[in-house]
Amino acid sequence: MEWTENGSGAAGTIERAFTVDRAGAAVPGVFWCPEHLDGATPLVLMGHGGSGHKRNNRMVQLGQMFARDYGWCAASMDGPAHGDRGLVKQATDPAYREIWQRDSPVQDMIDDWKALLDALSALDCVDAHRIGYWGVSMGTMFGLPFVSSEPRIKAAVLGKAGLTGSSVVRSGIAPVFEKYAPMLTQPVMFAIQWDDERFDRDGQLDLYDRLGSADKRLHAYPGVHVDNGPESFEVQADHLKRYL
Repeated sequence: MEWTENGSGAAGTIERAFTVDRAGAAVPGVFWCPEHLDGATPLVLMGHGGSGHKRNNRMVQLGQMFARDYGWCAASMDGPAHGDRGLVKQATDPAYREIWQRDSPVQDMIDDWKALLDALSALDCVDAHRIGYWGVSMGTMFGLPFVSSEPRIKAAVLGKAGLTGSSVVRSGIAPVFEKYAPMLTQPVMFAIQWDDERFDRDGQLDLYDRLGSADKRLHAYPGVHVDNGPESFEVQADHLKRYL
């Protein structure tokens, strides 16, 4: 792991970029932590959505909230072909479709997340026994398989994804969800937008039903993009707080 910035951030927080080497390639990420720490603290890994990146507004807002309001550490990384790893700006870009035509895009991201978790767990400020995951939309398309195959994750917030819809057609993600959803055993809050433009409502509910966790909660929103406010983030963060 190599820090690529000295550190900055909003009041009460520190924000630093880093890279983690996996199989000879640098995986770029961002790390948030409280400005003042007293011992090791939980870590939340955050997966951004399609057309986003490790430092888009939602990632920064959540990273700062976890660090400032909860006293936790948080980290995000660029997904394939996003941010410093490519040119995707919209989920309709040809480069987004090309991600899913690679040999093993999901397994590659699982391995990237595991390498990142290995590196961050070695930091003195991180309690390696209190790890959470937050990621919706593409953050669930890659995050659900990761969480399902990573016992170090103690709780997760997933959602805005399902088994039918335009993003499912572009990515072919349905068989991946069908494989990994029953394997998920951690406590999970699953957030859906009632009228989502990329994932059909019934397909989202179907995916929720398939989650193997005995402790799962559905967090539904009445319209498109209404989950961008701080109140919804706090509900989701409080879910993680119960288990971290």
